[in-house]
This record gives sequence, structure tokens and C-alpha cells, in this order.
Amino acid sequence: MRKKSHALDAFMSILQGRVYVEEEEKMPLVFRITEPFARGKIRKLGFDRRKRESKIYEYAIQRYYMDLIEVLLALIIIISRVYLAFDFGQPLSGSIPLNESDLIVFLLSISTLLKNWTLMSDYRKNVIVRIEAVAKSK
Repeated sequence: MRKKSHALDAFMSILQGRVYVEEEEKMPLVFRITEPFARGKIRKLGFDRRKRESKIYEYAIQRYYMDLIEVLLALIIIISRVYLAFDFGQPLSGSIPLNESDLIVFLLSISTLLKNWTLMSDYRKNVIVRIEAVAKSK
């Protein structure tokens, strides 16, 4: 009887562990990518990550990094599509000609790039600089 309950407890803990991992994986990819950068920046600035104020600052820095990643992705999409559409004498350049759907891709990529570029620059001026000033004053 004792062995069965121990085995059952072990099995239940494994199940609970899997449930926890599944819930953790539901976090959006961009959050998982930017989280280590935001943590590192907060530590570098000297904040205690256990405090509520530091967590708010960490999220603000994480938001800045998310905008930065979106700008980089938009640039990669635009550059790669132009590279594949026109022959530059390099491997694979000019291999996929432009079509009607590329107009939509270019418009969405350019609008994302411009929107996030302005958001990122405003966020840098108004939030990140203030967080760094608070860190220096401590």
C-alpha cells in the first residue's frame, strides 16, 4: 500500500510539473526572448528585482526591447524580399520575382517599421532615460 501511494505521489508530481511547463510555454515568444535582456539591464542598473518598482521598470525595459525586435524583424523582411526579388549576382538573389501579394507585405512591413521606430524613439527618450536617471540617483 505504501509503495503505491509513493508511486502515485511521484506520478502526480510529474503531471503537475508538465502542467506547469505547459502554462509557462503559453507566454508569447517575444516576452521569452526579451526577458533575459530586461533582467540583465535591471541588474546592471542596480535595482532589486524583488521590489514592485523594479518589476515595473523591468517591464518598461522589456517593452522597449520588444519594439526593437519588431523593428529588426520588419527590416529583415524588407531586405530579404528585395534580395530575393532582384538579381545582385549573389546566390539566390533574384530567385523569386515580385508578385501582387508583395505589395501587402511591403506595406505592412514598412508601416510596422515606421510605427515601432517612432514608438521606440519616444520610449527611449521618455522612459528608458528616466529609469537610468532613477538608477543613478540611488
